[in-house]
Amino acid sequence: MTDDYRALPHDIDAEKSALGAAMISPHAANVVFTHLSADHFYRPQHRLIFRAVVSLYRRGDAVDVVSVRAELAKGNKLGEAGGDVYLSDLAAFVPTAANINFYVGQVRELGTKAITIEELTRIAGQGYHESTTSDEMLVATEDALTRFRALATDEDEIEGFSTLGSFIDESDTDHDWLIPGVLERMDRVIVVASEGAGKTTLARQIAVQLAAGVHPFAHHSRIPAVRTLYIDLENPPALVRRKVRHLVDLGREYSGWDDDRAWRWTRPGGIDLRKPHDQHLVDRVIAASRAEFVAMGPLYKAFTESGEKAETINGQVARVLDGFRARHGIALWLETHAPMEQQGMRSLRPMGSGVWSRWPEFGLALRKAKDKPTRVHLERFRGDRDERAWPHHLERSSPWPWNAVWDGGYPVEEAVSA
Repeated sequence: MTDDYRALPHDIDAEKSALGAAMISPHAANVVFTHLSADHFYRPQHRLIFRAVVSLYRRGDAVDVVSVRAELAKGNKLGEAGGDVYLSDLAAFVPTAANINFYVGQVRELGTKAITIEELTRIAGQGYHESTTSDEMLVATEDALTRFRALATDEDEIEGFSTLGSFIDESDTDHDWLIPGVLERMDRVIVVASEGAGKTTLARQIAVQLAAGVHPFAHHSRIPAVRTLYIDLENPPALVRRKVRHLVDLGREYSGWDDDRAWRWTRPGGIDLRKPHDQHLVDRVIAASRAEFVAMGPLYKAFTESGEKAETINGQVARVLDGFRARHGIALWLETHAPMEQQGMRSLRPMGSGVWSRWPEFGLALRKAKDKPTRVHLERFRGDRDERAWPHHLERSSPWPWNAVWDGGYPVEEAVSA
């Protein structure tokens, strides 16, 4: 034993009190079962006793000294758990089960810290092996963090979980609009189009207009300004600069413009959202920009093929994107290419896996108008999940590149207030 050896965090008395209370009170047994795992206990015999308590509780059997003794004996673990005397001492150690929440909380807190220390020490040890890559270290760390969060979370409080009756009895909240009538916080949008249809220009325009407090589909209407992040995974920075300069200059003409609200990240080589390193980079730029709206594309440059099924790869990327959305509360606006022509027809569905046809709340397709070169029709490759005031067409215009058009002379004012 080295001089700097330190025992893992623990509280033996709290462990004894929690297990003792479980054997004298059904309520205490429920609290122990609900909030603890065997790994939370420092003393090995306490882990064995806990597992016996859990087995009995799950079967609906009574939990007391006699039943726990029998359960341990059945598995030939009674002696290893301390024997008859130790079980009796546990039940006598705690005078009342009234303080069970305190005992369990103490065991959970210190046990979680101990588990964290052991796991991070193990991961650190792996790093000294030459065969261990940095990506493997990052994956192991991410997995460990997921486990730590589960251990540290109070399982009595599951966000978003309730009866339907109590759920509908709550008062409705107003839409949390980023674009009034059109786009709400946490929405997911995928825009698909053929090359040259203008989907990238549209994404850049919306990012700048939101930062300027301008409704993207009603240019004369001011809206609350939104923090935006535009991520270009394909074009070189010099090209992006030339294309965006005019848009930013227009945004700067509006009162209240602030450069700090509109951000960009250019990665012409693309990224791989299945790699922890690139996931972390995206997390960093979203956090640093404090974005509320993130436009990114093209989607196929957000990951690399690796021989796995397309459904598997794209499903993993979709889950990563949902993680960004959940952690940062952002609306996602993703653009992707349409598949190449087949038998003279161009399918306006997302290129690649069917995951992207199912994933977004809104699947928009820009189809070039045959009779009007300056117009694209705003179609759908999937049905909308909510009623929104999307325009029917987009027209090339000035000074902003795109202007919204509704069939039947749909008033812009109604779209804004919808």
